[in-house]
Amino acid sequence: MATPDRRSILIDAYENAAVIVSGISPDQLRNATPCRGYDVAGLIDHVVEAGHRAAALGRGQAPPSGDASPHVELTDAPDRLRSAAQEAAAAWADDTRLVTTATMPWGEQYTGTALIDMYLLELAAHAWDLARATGQLDRLASTLAAPALSGAHAFIKQEFRDMVSPGAPFGAEVPPPPGANDWERFVAFTGRDPRARVTQSS
Repeated sequence: MATPDRRSILIDAYENAAVIVSGISPDQLRNATPCRGYDVAGLIDHVVEAGHRAAALGRGQAPPSGDASPHVELTDAPDRLRSAAQEAAAAWADDTRLVTTATMPWGEQYTGTALIDMYLLELAAHAWDLARATGQLDRLASTLAAPALSGAHAFIKQEFRDMVSPGAPFGAEVPPPPGANDWERFVAFTGRDPRARVTQSS
């Protein structure tokens, strides 16, 4: 069976994240998010940095170790994501990148196909985190969740769950609620409770 090529879906995930970020108001930047340890402002920085890392990997550049993310102003973030999407589209255009392996800072080697799934998963999950934290679930792209879930199934191994600490980067799979939609099934697989209340920061 041919390995799915989700490059175009990855680019859709950038746009989906940009749409959500563009709908965030300054008074929501300190809201808590479902992603442990991040408020909205911190998660925006992280998502933009992840977008640039995905593009760099397509160019054959290993990302730096650590999880530091430069600060991005809210007004600049959507354009930064769209610019990173253009970089990623160009970087991953060569089909040979899908079978080329890269060593990540934690020592694991991944094919380009696996890296596409990794960053599709990251961008989609964090777009949901931001949408959940800022009341924008209705602005999530309806066509993105199902392929993101397929990518998550391909990438997330059981040993990745609770790897650093409980819930980080992926917690134990959460049973989807009755009548769950595609987005809820996707985030439940990543270890998020799709209908849990998010405590807002003051």
